[in-house]
Amino acid sequence: MKSILVLCAFIAVTCANNVQLSKMQKEKVQQFTVECMKQSGVKPEVLAEAKKQNFKDDEALKKFMLCFFQKTGIMNRDGRLDIDVALSKLPQGADKVGVKKALEECRMKKGRDAADTAFEVFKCYHRATPTHVVF
Repeated sequence: MKSILVLCAFIAVTCANNVQLSKMQKEKVQQFTVECMKQSGVKPEVLAEAKKQNFKDDEALKKFMLCFFQKTGIMNRDGRLDIDVALSKLPQGADKVGVKKALEECRMKKGRDAADTAFEVFKCYHRATPTHVVF
């Protein structure tokens, strides 16, 4: 349980660099994180490394990303990113113009399947913008 709480804190910090998530957004992040960890089998240490931009080529991490993106509604099961939904989920204080530009670039990333595409989009977005938020 402790590792799940640490992971939830990690996701909230990773996803809220320079912006403040609402209480409801934080609760959803925690809920989706727990659900997607169970579904994907990703290890907390793999997620912790992703926070540091050490993106391990880990199938469980890729499945976690797809699960999380699907639960937030920003990606469909085929790995297609919905920029409008992503922008609608940004917390106050986020640079919507910068985020939109990054998302438009990153949605062109394609992997060998939907989980791989989610991972490629995540890496691209993480590198393209300093504002890391939950969509």
